[in-house]
Amino acid sequence: MTTAVKRACDACHRRKVKCDGINPCRNCSASQLSCTYNAIPQKKGPKGSRAKVINELKEKERQTSLSAKVQSRMNGMGAQPTSPTLAPTAGLLTTDMVKQCLEFFFAHMYPTMPILHRQRLEQQALYVDQSLDTYCLLTSLCAFVLLQPGMTVPGTDPFSLDNMPGANIVTSTLLLEETIRVRKGYDYMDSPTLNSLCTSYFLYGCYYAIDLQDKAWFNLREATTLIHMIGMNKETTYMQYDSIESSRRRRLYWLLFVTERYVSDRTPLTSTVNSFLVFSRCSAAAR
Repeated sequence: MTTAVKRACDACHRRKVKCDGINPCRNCSASQLSCTYNAIPQKKGPKGSRAKVINELKEKERQTSLSAKVQSRMNGMGAQPTSPTLAPTAGLLTTDMVKQCLEFFFAHMYPTMPILHRQRLEQQALYVDQSLDTYCLLTSLCAFVLLQPGMTVPGTDPFSLDNMPGANIVTSTLLLEETIRVRKGYDYMDSPTLNSLCTSYFLYGCYYAIDLQDKAWFNLREATTLIHMIGMNKETTYMQYDSIESSRRRRLYWLLFVTERYVSDRTPLTSTVNSFLVFSRCSAAAR
């Protein structure tokens, strides 16, 4: 006589199939699913495709596993669990990460976003542990670059994250959250620097890429407010800087200004970039 099973495992219950009560049960073993009993018993719902349910369960487990693997990979490179304070997470922003993201940015993105100077940024990166402003710029830049087509998770990857869909998004999210957290540890709005303005722009780009429009708009409006607060809309402001610095500040001002105007009118971002390029050419011709 077959002994009745008092409770089916989570996967069998979700699939509406008979569970043998063994851990792991035969159904989970055959379908390569985790055999758990975490779900709270609920009323029965309408039946669906069992194959679809299996795929949903596998995808949920894959996402959970992916997030854990990315964090383990970061820990393997020396990163510690996220600090409860506002200090940078030790080992999260690696030299290899910065190097490859900078290489990708200046090779593929600089023509449409000419707001950074490579030599000066690389010099600042050498002393990133001495400046929270520089640290947040680099974490936001890496988070932004990792969301671009063709960019892979940098470094030796024992977990084969390069072949797992979503790895870049998870890694980018870790860096994005790091930027937001560390930024709370200093008053970047009191004396805005070029780095802090660029950081706000890259945060806007990250949120825009993952379709969080409200947060994207907030960071863009914050940046455009700051550039007016420090007088970047006045020609006399640029006279105190050398040619390289003043050129970068002009480009950043017009990139933020044009982007904010077009986004406020709900115009596609490509139109913003194209308009900025047209403006840059006209400005260069006028000079």
